[in-house]
Amino acid sequence: MEDYPKKTRKEELLYKMLHPKKEGEFTEQDFLDLVHLKDKDAVTFDDLRSNIRQIYDMNENSLLTESNAMQGSLAWLNSKKQKLRRKKFFSRIRDGKRTKDYKTIVAEGDSWFCFPFYVKDINEWLIDDENINLYSIAAAGDWLTNIIYEGKYVEELSLVEPDVFLISGGGNDFCGSNRLSFMINTNIDEELEGDEFIKVCISDAFGAFIWTLQTQYWILLSSLKKAEKLKELKVITQGYDFVIPFPKVRRGPDMIQWIINKNTSTGDWLRTPLMLKGLMKIESHVAVTAYFINKVNEMFIKLANYKEPSGEYKFPNLYHVDCRGVAGGFEGWFDEIHLKSDKFEIVASAYKHIIFQTALGKKPFDEKQKVVKAVWFNPEGNKAGNTKA
Repeated sequence: MEDYPKKTRKEELLYKMLHPKKEGEFTEQDFLDLVHLKDKDAVTFDDLRSNIRQIYDMNENSLLTESNAMQGSLAWLNSKKQKLRRKKFFSRIRDGKRTKDYKTIVAEGDSWFCFPFYVKDINEWLIDDENINLYSIAAAGDWLTNIIYEGKYVEELSLVEPDVFLISGGGNDFCGSNRLSFMINTNIDEELEGDEFIKVCISDAFGAFIWTLQTQYWILLSSLKKAEKLKELKVITQGYDFVIPFPKVRRGPDMIQWIINKNTSTGDWLRTPLMLKGLMKIESHVAVTAYFINKVNEMFIKLANYKEPSGEYKFPNLYHVDCRGVAGGFEGWFDEIHLKSDKFEIVASAYKHIIFQTALGKKPFDEKQKVVKAVWFNPEGNKAGNTKA
């Protein structure tokens, strides 16, 4: 009988993350054991990229092709938008705006930072502020696993040495090409309600995805913390708002929005993959996607507030913008997964609150206020929970 080499501790933990039914639930202690492995045993971005490939049954070729936002139909639009933003950035630098009176930012991420056209995204609202120099390497459609794998942000952070690093990533990793269907079990009884429905509906793949995402961010943040020239760098993450899976392309009177949605993938990002697994009711779609959005935000909040045994923050310069509730209902969405321009402006206000450490109402900015809810800046108030299509 052939003897197989014994798994290393890292291999055991990564396998457990992907196969909880075989190995038992992957726990917070398992996560901490994994990220604290040292030297040659330490978990790497390559290990986590392998996790993503296994979750989606993809080979490296497929992953490279699908996760790269600078290839395919979006490449030209992303490139054009990046060039325009960099032109403005260097114009401000040449105007002498690289002083302590200004905030210099590097932004890496997805379409919430770089919507191809028409919608005014978060970065665009930030660039409108004359006191912000924003260097953007964000690209619509980019996966976090690709952002990390290419590591472009490392070179740009070293070059620019910004005050703030914005990173928005993770949504594309489980959206598009029906990938969301991997997160759902098949033919679930839609008459079940609440936690009982969620418990049987969500597949093990989603748990593996969240743990993989959390580990990717942990390694990224730890590497930034070790860099001497970036030790004062403020890092801001963001979690998405409660999406409403619905193929309806008209979401208000805007005819241009209607034309764009009619010729893009609205309905295919969320609703189609859910229906592929037998979920037909809009109530089921809203419940499932709300669960996903909550878990993503909770993961970021946990990272921002994680403390060492000494009581000190593990990542003292990490902050999170919680976008839940900003859309205020169906008409706040441009399409299935992107807010309208005025809603992105609200989110940008939350970013600026952290960037400039401004007062919120009568309360001074507190450095310990690690999570800022974007709905605080909504002049119409919090309409979270209004999911009527």
